[in-house]
Amino acid sequence: MVSKFLLPNRFKLIGWILLIPSFVVGVLWLWEIRLDIQAPVFAIWASKNVFFSVIHKNIYNEIVGVPLLISLLMVTFAREKNEDEYISKIRLDSLVWSIYVNFLLLLLAIIFVFKASFDTVMVFNMFFIFILFIARFYYILYKTKKQMDNEK
Repeated sequence: MVSKFLLPNRFKLIGWILLIPSFVVGVLWLWEIRLDIQAPVFAIWASKNVFFSVIHKNIYNEIVGVPLLISLLMVTFAREKNEDEYISKIRLDSLVWSIYVNFLLLLLAIIFVFKASFDTVMVFNMFFIFILFIARFYYILYKTKKQMDNEK
């Protein structure tokens, strides 16, 4: 059974091409190497009592986060060339595993990380579930392919 929610396979290549520079810029962001790019933006909620207004802010976080999130989504949810039931099972198992691991790490962060560092953890948390999934899914595919090659 092939899922109707997966993206076509061509999105995987687009996702990888976008992911690599986005990931590098994201790592630079973590190292606090950031640009000051001021721009007017529409905000649904800007502060405690400011809703639906145009504000001026540094949009570097958005420039880093949006392409990274979109590329991770493309790589995560693009079909394999030969998407079959076994790959669907690996995909589901990897997704559940990544949710459990991400939840455990988030739980530990809630208990042990405080103040501004917690904000960084929450930003990292948005992307980490995808990174865990991609790492486990492609590792299992690699391991399975290697095992099948050894049996031949």
